[in-house]
Amino acid sequence: MEKKITIADIARMANVAKSTVSRYLNGGSVSEKTRRKIDTIVSDYNYQPNALAQNLKLKINHTVGVIVPRLDSTAQVEMLRGLDAVNDEDTFLIVNTYQSVARELAAIEKLRNQHVSGLIILTANITDDIRDALKAFDVPVVIQGQDESDFHRVLMNDRQAGEIVGQYAMSLTPKKVLLLTIPEQQDWSIGHERFTGIYHALADYDVTTIHTKFNIDEARNDALRVMSENTFDLVIGATDRMTIGALQAGIATHQSAKYIGFGKSDLSTTVTPHLTSFEYDFYETGKLMYNLLKNVRENNPSEKQRLVFDGQLVERESTQNFY
Repeated sequence: MEKKITIADIARMANVAKSTVSRYLNGGSVSEKTRRKIDTIVSDYNYQPNALAQNLKLKINHTVGVIVPRLDSTAQVEMLRGLDAVNDEDTFLIVNTYQSVARELAAIEKLRNQHVSGLIILTANITDDIRDALKAFDVPVVIQGQDESDFHRVLMNDRQAGEIVGQYAMSLTPKKVLLLTIPEQQDWSIGHERFTGIYHALADYDVTTIHTKFNIDEARNDALRVMSENTFDLVIGATDRMTIGALQAGIATHQSAKYIGFGKSDLSTTVTPHLTSFEYDFYETGKLMYNLLKNVRENNPSEKQRLVFDGQLVERESTQNFY
């Protein structure tokens, strides 16, 4: 691999001092003759200055920390794409915490020491330790996913989503329903808000609830244990991945259930039958998060901003007469 040139290399080739090259790179005063020489060298060697170092010298920091709980989630990846789509000046430092509170706390401290100009955090439940760490952050903080009144935040309208799915579930007139979710202590928005409307709508129905994980394999195994001894005609999962795991378990146990998930991913139209799902536009959510951070950073509003993103139910084969 070709070695990248340095400021010292440019200075030697242009026969000028390193301080002259530094002034050139930082927009300072340089003679026209010298500027043309350095322009040619920078162009010929495709020199890329260290943006972080430049920002520190200029006392301007265009680095934003982004903390994500997992990178195997379509929702997380789409939100990151949305962030980047509307970003025209910042560099993102992305830290994956693997759904670990300890890693999340360490990431917050690490980014704080990096003197980032803002922090975007995609999080599950916020513990007291995480809340305190974020409050100690002396730059704008935007949270996605949890309705924490101490912070600027972007939320999915999970309560409304659950109500819509609950009413739709009733229209399917099920006899025995299986719900796959996660403990509300793990993620309040998904485990509690998303299912409140479903529980209310199905209060008079025969409902079995199991707690599982966000990945397909564990959801399939957990669903298999229940489906091996029971027959269900409707299955609702907290995410598309959970529901697809349950769908695989249903096929393995020869069940003719209908299936509903939550999310928006290629998975819902890759499986057979295609999955009915309550969908959010995570890409647009990412755009909203970055624009909120930028607004807070530039305008410092006195009130904490709370933005709520709605979704829609998309009906597909899994709740129709596919079998």
